[in-house]
Amino acid sequence: MLHPARLMLFALVALALGTVPAHADAERAVSAAGEGRVEVAPDIAWLSFGITSRQPTVAAARDEVARGVARLIALARDHGLKDEHIATAALSVSPDFDWDPQTRERRLLGYVVSRQVTLRLGELGRLGEITEQALGLGVTEASPATFDTSRRAELESEALAAAARDARARATVIAEALGARVGAPLRLEAGGGLAVPRPMMMRAMAEADAMSGAETYQPGLIRITASVAASFELLP
Repeated sequence: MLHPARLMLFALVALALGTVPAHADAERAVSAAGEGRVEVAPDIAWLSFGITSRQPTVAAARDEVARGVARLIALARDHGLKDEHIATAALSVSPDFDWDPQTRERRLLGYVVSRQVTLRLGELGRLGEITEQALGLGVTEASPATFDTSRRAELESEALAAAARDARARATVIAEALGARVGAPLRLEAGGGLAVPRPMMMRAMAEADAMSGAETYQPGLIRITASVAASFELLP
């Protein structure tokens, strides 16, 4: 009977020998990362407005904010937005203090109440008009519009396919430079996202300088990107 220590030694040797082919296979691979992008004009815009009021009491500030929110909702409906495309956030309430340097104490001046209203706009031709009109209704905050496309899923697939082709093309360049060929894919990892709108071209900016108000709003293009990291068989 073999000693237990020798049995353990034989097992370790067998395990080591069994891992050699897998290690060798891993070395016969070429890896590359690919990128794909698609640019498209947006057809959805998200507008976010804030209304803030400072008053001696919470009730007075809340009522003023409520009137501003009601005016914004009425404006959105006048432009044909459905209620499901109008979102109002909960109230934010905080005390408004002042610092007295003589007494070195805080003094309560009143309360600050604010609320956000978000609009989903499907007609981008109304973007400037709605924004300009909202600013005249007591809006105290207006965030830059964010843009999207209703074809997001379709265009993300196009960008992903382009990224996969780019990864294989890059791997092929590497392999051929070494006198080899690319075989079947061994590993694929994908990623992607929706980028911010591209800036206006210089000509469009020059035209905007000659405009005023609602005519100056230009959404530009949005760029949908995807990336693929891939490993392929490296054939002789």
